[in-house]
Amino acid sequence: MKRTGPIILSLAAAVTVSSCTVYTVKEMDPQALAAKGQHAAVLAVKTKDGLVEFSEGDPARLKGPGIVGNVYLDYEFDPFEIADIVPSGKRAKVVLRGGDRLDILSSVRSGDTFRCDAVKPTWIPLEEVVLAKVRVADTGRSVLATLAGAVLFVGVVALDLVSTDEIVEDSFDEGLASLIDALAEPSPKRSVKPLLVSGNAPPLAEGSEFWVMEWKPIGAGPDEDGKLRVRLRNGAEVPRGIDEAKIVVVDHPPGIRVAPDCRGVVRSFSEPISPLTASDLHGRDVAPLLRARDDEFWRNPGLDPARKDLGNPRDRLDLDFPRPAGARRAKLVVNVANSTWPALFAREVAALPGAAPKGKKAAPLYQEGEFAKLRVRLLTVSGWQTGQVIFAAGPLPAETTIYELDLDDVDGERVRLQIDPPAGYWLIDRVGLDFLEDTPVQEEVIGAESADGPDAAGLLVALAAEDGTTAFFEDPGQESVLTFAIPAPREGMERTLFLRTVSCYEMPPRAQLNKSGLPNGPVASKWHNPPNRL
Repeated sequence: MKRTGPIILSLAAAVTVSSCTVYTVKEMDPQALAAKGQHAAVLAVKTKDGLVEFSEGDPARLKGPGIVGNVYLDYEFDPFEIADIVPSGKRAKVVLRGGDRLDILSSVRSGDTFRCDAVKPTWIPLEEVVLAKVRVADTGRSVLATLAGAVLFVGVVALDLVSTDEIVEDSFDEGLASLIDALAEPSPKRSVKPLLVSGNAPPLAEGSEFWVMEWKPIGAGPDEDGKLRVRLRNGAEVPRGIDEAKIVVVDHPPGIRVAPDCRGVVRSFSEPISPLTASDLHGRDVAPLLRARDDEFWRNPGLDPARKDLGNPRDRLDLDFPRPAGARRAKLVVNVANSTWPALFAREVAALPGAAPKGKKAAPLYQEGEFAKLRVRLLTVSGWQTGQVIFAAGPLPAETTIYELDLDDVDGERVRLQIDPPAGYWLIDRVGLDFLEDTPVQEEVIGAESADGPDAAGLLVALAAEDGTTAFFEDPGQESVLTFAIPAPREGMERTLFLRTVSCYEMPPRAQLNKSGLPNGPVASKWHNPPNRL
């Protein structure tokens, strides 16, 4: 070594001081913040609803008529809550069933949950800002720091010129050397692998069962004896196993509607707001098909194996909704179904000839996840992001389901959605948004007290709980009548009844499929080719 430790340390201090900009934090009202422009580094924002804080290393910025930034969070959730997850560099983009959209920086398994370091984007309109803390450069103090650094540098050089002491190898102070070594060490790797691995599942084409929780509205009330009798049957063309069957009694204020959300929780909603405009990939107006639940479905054409390019593998729906002022959340209210079972659609696609240049492997038409869910993209201040996913329900009735949308980083007076359905797979009856807060409802779950049939006792045991004890309805049209004792309605409330079942539909083995990967017989004709209403 050719320099003493103190000289090196002093020189480093001189360089640091002379190159540093001194910052101060000022409080600004919306007008002062707007005058500062996009260069303002916003550390915190106070609104009438509370305080939003940003990281000093990643401050929020002014963008147009609002503040755009990332909120850093410690987040814990059950893997069941994950609606969608995709890797993004060293991060993972996660959409939760509750609507939150997160960039996951790192994750660790903690019992039955995941603990994550997460980033959540947000947008705050200037009109909602009461006060903002903004980091600004202190010009006067920065100039003084530069002058001080220059003086210190001259002193270090002078000390070096007059020093005649013997230089000793490794004369650094041990504490300083340890600190430098620590700074030189790469920081521990952040990993999202535990979270990504949790989402691994076998290919859907290999699936032999399709499990689903079904919610069937019951229009009729109890009979004269006060008992509700419900017909439980297999309306599909494949064997159905039922693990649980219950009546869900929901009492709610008049004029309010109720439906399950994607987690199986009963939610209230009003008449959904229809899209102002809705168009497909070819610019055709499809809004009339999507505005009401009327069994008039939108469905794009299926793939055509006779064509070399198979036809267009997907369509696109562009939906534009009005957004009430201040709305930060929305309920996406949908009625959708599928033309076939997810496993059978995956098999059909796998059996199609792929179009690829000579000598190259054909790229898959769809990602594996597209057989089980439909991504709904949302236009945010950062561009198009996956806002939520709609889960495939198979070729079953298109009952109402509610999904949550987080609008925290959506600006303006519109909510714009995009959906890219695979060819011929999704039947969409209604898409609407509800911006109202949930209204409290009273819910009661009732088990059957009796059943008809030769093995009524065994049937009741099988349907009493979701425990793997399953009642099988193997033949189409096979049925049983269940009897329920329903409590009296609450005064001043309206009542909605659902038959909630946990069902397992058995997929035909591959030996029973035709060349297109579909079942032979009535399943293919009835479900895969329903009338195209467009």
